[in-house]
Amino acid sequence: MSVEYQSAIEELAQVLANRFARLARGWEASTPGKRQEDLENILAARNVAAKLQDLVTESDAVALLALEDPLKAVADQWLKLTGLDRPQDEALIRCVRFLCGDTPQRDSQQAGTKKKPHRRSSMTR
Repeated sequence: MSVEYQSAIEELAQVLANRFARLARGWEASTPGKRQEDLENILAARNVAAKLQDLVTESDAVALLALEDPLKAVADQWLKLTGLDRPQDEALIRCVRFLCGDTPQRDSQQAGTKKKPHRRSSMTR
């Protein structure tokens, strides 16, 4: 049974969804220790499967469909570039500054002033 797709992007989206479903079933059936080991891979695959078709061109989709397993190939490359094993210092600092309301300009303005140390209330633990 052959399915007709309107575009390579539509076909890629289906291939990614099918491959992710297969990967997720295998992950769920594995032991807790193996699941923990593979968590980064399953999360990367989920993100790729969910977003890739919205980010690629038709020619990108054709090239990815030529790969044996486009989901694994893109997820593995994504992890090489952004994986949890890579230092994320700058991203972490940006998150903290965003949450704390600090910006680099504000920090530089306050560079000459000494901040008082934060004191916890005796009521908090």
